[in-house]
Amino acid sequence: MAQAEHHISSPHRRSIFCDYKERGIYLITLCTEGRKPLLGQLMGTSAEEAHIQPTTLGEIVVRNWLDPPTIQRRAAKDKQRKTGQSCTREIKLLAYQLMPDHFHGIIFVTQKMDIPLGNIINAFKSSCTRAYREMLTPPVAPTTVGSTTCRARQVSSLWEKGYHDRRLTREGQLQNMIDYVEDNPRRLFVRRKHADTFHVQQDVRFGDYSFMAVGDVLLLDSPLHAVHVRRHFTPEERRHYMNNCVLAARNGKVLISPFISEYEKQVRDVVLQEGYAVIQLSNEPFSKYYKPSGELFDICANGQLLMLSLSEGNSTFSRRITRQECCSLNTVAEGLASLTAARARAEAQPTDTQ
Repeated sequence: MAQAEHHISSPHRRSIFCDYKERGIYLITLCTEGRKPLLGQLMGTSAEEAHIQPTTLGEIVVRNWLDPPTIQRRAAKDKQRKTGQSCTREIKLLAYQLMPDHFHGIIFVTQKMDIPLGNIINAFKSSCTRAYREMLTPPVAPTTVGSTTCRARQVSSLWEKGYHDRRLTREGQLQNMIDYVEDNPRRLFVRRKHADTFHVQQDVRFGDYSFMAVGDVLLLDSPLHAVHVRRHFTPEERRHYMNNCVLAARNGKVLISPFISEYEKQVRDVVLQEGYAVIQLSNEPFSKYYKPSGELFDICANGQLLMLSLSEGNSTFSRRITRQECCSLNTVAEGLASLTAARARAEAQPTDTQ
C-alpha cells in the first residue's frame, strides 16, 4: 500500500527551501477563483468511465498549457522588460488533467533557468485570465470602448492567487505523480458518490478532544486499540506486539494510531487488507477540500477509515512531522483507546437495584 507523507497541506503550498530555477520535475496545481466549476463537467455513469468534458474556457486552458513556447516567450519578455536581460526556457510537459474547478500539470525543467518556474506559471495564468475576460466582455461600439476596458478590469482573475507545487524528490515518484493526475476524474466521481464520507466535519468531540474528521465517524463508537511500535522493542517483541494488534482487530477492535513508523504501517495495511477498519490521526489540518491520499482514498470510500486531526489553521509550505508531534499523536491515540476501555468496563458493571 502506498504510504502517505505527513505534511501540512495548503492550496498554495510553496517550499521555502526549493530553488525554482533548477532542473527538476514539478506537479503543479492551479485552482479557479472561488473554486468555480468553469473548466469542465464530470461525465460518466461509473467511476471507471469518469472523465471531464471541457467547457470552451477549459479547452482554451488546455491549448495554452500545450503551447509552452508561447508561455516561455511571454515570461522571457517580462524578464527582459524588467531587467534588460534576455532568457531562454527549456521545459517539457509530461502530463496534465483538466478538472471542473482546478488544473493539474506535470512539468519537467530540463535545465537551469534564468528566472523561477513561477514566472512561467504566472504567464500561463495570465494568458488564461485574458481569454476568460474576453469571453465575459462582449464587443461594443467604439464610443463605449473606455467603459468596456473598465468593465474588463473589474472581472476577477480566472485563478486563485498562487499555486500548489510538489517537486519530484525520489526514484519512482514520477509514475505516482502521473497516476494521481490521471486518476482525478475517477476520484471526483467517488467523492460525489460518497459525499457524506468525504465531507470534512468540524468539532467532532470525543472525551476532552475536539477533532476535524474525514471518514466514518461511527468508528469512534467501537472499542479502540492503540498501535505504537516502540523503538526499544527487540525483533521478537516487535513481532509479538504487531501480531497482537492484528488479533485485536480480528476480535472486533478498531486500531487507532498516526501510523508513522514502517512497522505501524505494516500493521495498518494487514488489517485493512483483511477488511477491518482503522482510525488514523494526523498533524495535518484539513482544508475544505481535503481528502485522504493514495490508496487510503478508496479505503475511506469503503467505510474502513476515519481520519482525525487536532490541528487548526494552515501553512504555506510542506514540512515533515516532528518527533514531538509524533509523540503527541501517539499519546492521543492511547488516550482515546483508554477512554473506550473505561467506557466498556463501566457498561459491563451491573447496576444497583433498589
